[in-house]
Amino acid sequence: MLSRSLAGVLLVLVLTGLMLPLATAEGLFVSLDGLLPSKNDDPATYPVLQEPQWYYANSWDENLIEPGFLEGRAVGYYKRYFAHSDMSVEFYVYLFSNVSSAEAYYSKEVDHIRSEGGYTEVSIANACAVIYDYGTQQIGVSWGAISNLVFKVAVYTANIVEDPTDQLVSFTFLERSRILEKSQGTGTIPEIPEFPSISVIVLLMIAAIATAKIWRRSPQHNYPLLE
Repeated sequence: MLSRSLAGVLLVLVLTGLMLPLATAEGLFVSLDGLLPSKNDDPATYPVLQEPQWYYANSWDENLIEPGFLEGRAVGYYKRYFAHSDMSVEFYVYLFSNVSSAEAYYSKEVDHIRSEGGYTEVSIANACAVIYDYGTQQIGVSWGAISNLVFKVAVYTANIVEDPTDQLVSFTFLERSRILEKSQGTGTIPEIPEFPSISVIVLLMIAAIATAKIWRRSPQHNYPLLE
């Protein structure tokens, strides 16, 4: 009985070692549901984009040809000033299978913005934000990455003199806060980190050999060989 107990303890220790990385893994988003402002949002909870100041425009799916990309969604709103003059905002979220793919895409977009130039940088915590001034039109764009998710906010003006900077800051904060709020609920699951298969094989072989030795040394299995 003692040998069986030792063998069982050894196997438990080996399996615990294999499963330990799973317990400390980073959280991943598994769905884009609820991550974008919606026309059905409770005005008391999300009052920023409510009528008559802002009107719902439309929503659509986004597709990227990027490593690890799973799904993308976007939604747009607009604010009417007078005929042929308005401001619009678009929110985008992109879901990736892992954090490294999301960070690579985020870095790619930020590097592209910086390489082209022609913008005024806007200071927003944990995001890259810029304003482009084209005279009769100004465009504000911000990018951010949270876990395996990348988000983008774009503010457009047409034939108005209002600077979109304040709106870009406000909407970026709104989107980032919404994502972080969802991440605290049931929107994430543990990420399964890569564990080298050779390590698993070696540990299992050690456990099997040790168990066999303990089993053979037990009194009830120490029989003499038959001539």
